[in-house]
Amino acid sequence: MKKILKITISILVMLSAIFIFQNKVEAKSYYIENMNIEATILQNGNVEIEQTLEYAFSGEYNGIYITMPTQYQNKEKIISKIEDDNYNVEEVKLQSVRLIKNGEELPYTKVYSAQNGATGVYTEEEKNNMYKLKVYSPSNSENKTFKVNYILKNLCVKHNDVGELYYNFIGGEWQCSIKHLTIDIILPTNTQEIKVWGHGPDNGSSKIIDNTHVRLKVDNVSAGKYVAARVIFDKSNISNAQKRSNLDAYDLIYEEEQQIAKISDAKKGFTRNVYILAIILIIYWIILLLKYEKDKKYSVTQINEDELFEKYNPMLAGCLQGSRDILARDIIAVILNLIDKKCIKLEIRGNLEGKDNYKYMLKKVPEAEQNMDEIEKYVYDWLFGRNGDDVVELTKALKTMPENEKANEKFKKLNRMVQNNLNEKGANKQDVPKGVRIFNTILFIISILVVVAHIQYEGFEIYNDNSLFFVTIVYALILFLPIFLFILYIPMLLVVTIRQKITGLIHKITGQKVVTTTVTIIVIFLVIIVITILFSSPGNRYLIADEILICIALIIMLTDNLMLKNSVNMIEDYSKINSLKDKIENYSMMEDRDIEQVTIWGKYLAYAVSFGIANKICKRIKQLPLDDDILGILDSEQIMDYITSDYYFFYATASLDRRFIRNYKETASRIMTTYDSGSSGGGGGFSGGGGFSRRRWPRWRRRCFLIQMIREYILKN
Repeated sequence: MKKILKITISILVMLSAIFIFQNKVEAKSYYIENMNIEATILQNGNVEIEQTLEYAFSGEYNGIYITMPTQYQNKEKIISKIEDDNYNVEEVKLQSVRLIKNGEELPYTKVYSAQNGATGVYTEEEKNNMYKLKVYSPSNSENKTFKVNYILKNLCVKHNDVGELYYNFIGGEWQCSIKHLTIDIILPTNTQEIKVWGHGPDNGSSKIIDNTHVRLKVDNVSAGKYVAARVIFDKSNISNAQKRSNLDAYDLIYEEEQQIAKISDAKKGFTRNVYILAIILIIYWIILLLKYEKDKKYSVTQINEDELFEKYNPMLAGCLQGSRDILARDIIAVILNLIDKKCIKLEIRGNLEGKDNYKYMLKKVPEAEQNMDEIEKYVYDWLFGRNGDDVVELTKALKTMPENEKANEKFKKLNRMVQNNLNEKGANKQDVPKGVRIFNTILFIISILVVVAHIQYEGFEIYNDNSLFFVTIVYALILFLPIFLFILYIPMLLVVTIRQKITGLIHKITGQKVVTTTVTIIVIFLVIIVITILFSSPGNRYLIADEILICIALIIMLTDNLMLKNSVNMIEDYSKINSLKDKIENYSMMEDRDIEQVTIWGKYLAYAVSFGIANKICKRIKQLPLDDDILGILDSEQIMDYITSDYYFFYATASLDRRFIRNYKETASRIMTTYDSGSSGGGGGFSGGGGFSRRRWPRWRRRCFLIQMIREYILKN
């Protein structure tokens, strides 16, 4: 219960820290809730635009940037027969900038320069084929709506057969995301058929309202993305246009758009094929499991329990039955079996008036040590200590065994002993041919190449609307590194706890290496996929297919050498062990003998612990008039906690990651106490305002902080 309480408190503290930190990050962010662009095509080929932008600010900002591209960029990467110069803007002519407040339009004034904090003014700048409007309007966690009117001069091109508008209305330089974008293109006097295509995010739509009006709509446009519109119409709508191509462009435009559509379909097809390949690999992996992992179970009508008990101690039996490595619960199973074999003497001492006051003393029986096998002797020595006392208290021993500095090393050595023993008997033999394993490695390499080709074909874009989030985190790490390292203890503890809980749940079902490795890889990639969904732009979601493919290919490559089968001479024993497990679990021994006369319940209990079915057995036999020692163990809440939890305490104490967490916490705590404190302030740039305060340490200490931490950790360990 104490462990559960600690874990619960840690989770609550971590969630609180995340909530606070997230609020800090979100306190400095902004986005465009709605952007409406109304573009009217004029007879002279100009396009008159009224652009309404509704900003949502969180935190302090000095103003906004609005950018308009002046040079066409071939975002679709196609070879066009129409010169790119036809789609360039000759000039951006700004007409007005207004702030919409309480239904009133407040005009802004053009100036040549201004300082951060100024209000009601704007400046213009044109460079790098981009017109940039800088609007000074200090904001502090509020919504603001701006309306901008400007003319894109000489944008439309007059071909021999049709007129055309092709423009990147959102040109890829926007520094914030747009939640809802609507672009209305108006041809006031048009009476003929028009065509429209939209380019950009896949979730966009284009619609012809009537012969004078087309509309494009896109939701959730990430920062750095582009949105372009292409419209062809009767050339009489731009009869006075200066830009002329002297081309019959209708068929050329259709050809280009079909090419763009093919590229889009090919990208979707590539992603679909990656998913198909992943499914094929899953089927292939299942076939490998059926062929090289699954043992045949022979029907066994009778088993000689005494012979099985003699040949396989509980630890060996559990590993054979589950085709697995040893688990912490096997240690308890061996101890219980040694008690049953009278190799360890159990004495129950204490106040008989209260079970909580009992002490379960284990005493060495030196003359019986010769009756132990190598594995039992190792657990026996570990329990008492090679040079330790002759008497130990059971609950105290179960608590202190994993606390030994070499507990993890001892556990691994014990596992090697068990696996060597089983291998000598012909159990858990690796059966996957070397040629198949080489082929699986080649499959993994091919999957990597497919993923690389897929990413190159799609064109990976790093910049997205969460860049500010990561920049903020990096900035916070630099400023508050010592504090962050201390706080990092909480999520690290949570990760370790969750991992061990998941492992514990798996071990309750099976301890097979294939299963544990597979689940571990799947959990890791699920985290990666969730991160991809949360922090990547919609255009990069194809990466999920790549992640799934790599996950499956990695599982195949890493588990083919973990697929184990029993040799022919071991299958009978394997079947008998499984029958014994079923017999204990289903309580079928009642059919063979009087349940109250069973004299080997201690042995059944030991093997039930190793088989992972102790819960069922303990509940069924607890009320029977059995051996006093067995009843005493069943009556001990502390011992039963260890047994029914599969000795989870061992992993929570002895595992290397747990030891690292403890050392990390102690080292970080000591380092935190070595730092002095101070304060300083500062101001924001154009995109943000306000001051802040933070702890400050002497420069030399900040500079060598990591060196000190590493040094302390090395000295401690």
